[in-house]
Amino acid sequence: MSNVNTGKTVSVIIPAYNAALYVLEAIDSVLAQNYQPIEILLIDDGSTDGTAELVENKRPQARVIRQANAGVAEARNTGLRHAVGDFICFLDADDGWYPGKIAAQLDHLDRHQDVGAVFHAWRIWQADKDGKYSPLPWQPPSDSTCIDPEQSGWIYPQVLMGYIIHTSTIMIRREWVKKVGFFRIDLVVGEDYDYWLRLSRVTKIDKLAAMYSFYRRGSEESLTRAVRPVDYGYELVRDAVAQWGLSAADGATLSRQQINRRLGALAFDFAYVHFHRGSALLARQASWRAFRHDPRRWKALAYILVSLFRKG
Repeated sequence: MSNVNTGKTVSVIIPAYNAALYVLEAIDSVLAQNYQPIEILLIDDGSTDGTAELVENKRPQARVIRQANAGVAEARNTGLRHAVGDFICFLDADDGWYPGKIAAQLDHLDRHQDVGAVFHAWRIWQADKDGKYSPLPWQPPSDSTCIDPEQSGWIYPQVLMGYIIHTSTIMIRREWVKKVGFFRIDLVVGEDYDYWLRLSRVTKIDKLAAMYSFYRRGSEESLTRAVRPVDYGYELVRDAVAQWGLSAADGATLSRQQINRRLGALAFDFAYVHFHRGSALLARQASWRAFRHDPRRWKALAYILVSLFRKG
């Protein structure tokens, strides 16, 4: 397949921390795209497993930028500071793209100048119990131009309600990256969710129905499932509503009942985790928040009562 070349550069930012096992596959999936020119920025976030040296020796097409370990948000920010492309993409070092992704997204943005970003469907590649990955099936998309209308446009309300944009799927026009700014480095988790909330406030975001990437999910619990003292998801939604309200730029809006049920669900999930694996006090506080937002959650009352007899 011959390369597409529009004269506009696509910058691909790959944050990597101890990613030697999969990072070359990730880079190869970028090199396999039928598009030029592509700028590949590998941001090595203080790896100790030789990730940076491996990429420098095996994939010189990628530019390696080293930084002291500061987390994925700062690694992406470092990439944004160095990127020169007209369009920005992100790719986690253990994810990968299917051929045609970049060309399809550029085509969509070219035909829809009022859209600031476009993402696409993705496949979750679940590890086996032994941590290995079975061969990944995939068929080329039959129609790469079709969008999902329910998840396209001014999607701020959908994002508020928990719709996920996977980071390795999105392409953003550079001018909107400049407007939105950097990822928040104060968030232990949810820095990407916060970014999509901010982006969805200022521009349309469309979703291609075709599947153009995969996401590796390990057999062990992920970072996002760890027991943490702060309910970041709840706070992000609560603060977004306080700052921007419930309506998108096109007038689409959520009801107060919808957002209360969303906040209640987030608080209850946090309470559940702490009730079973964390702090009884935090579980009790979160259960009360859940019940206040959504009185249908009678289990929250049960957690409040039972947690009174637990220590911690």
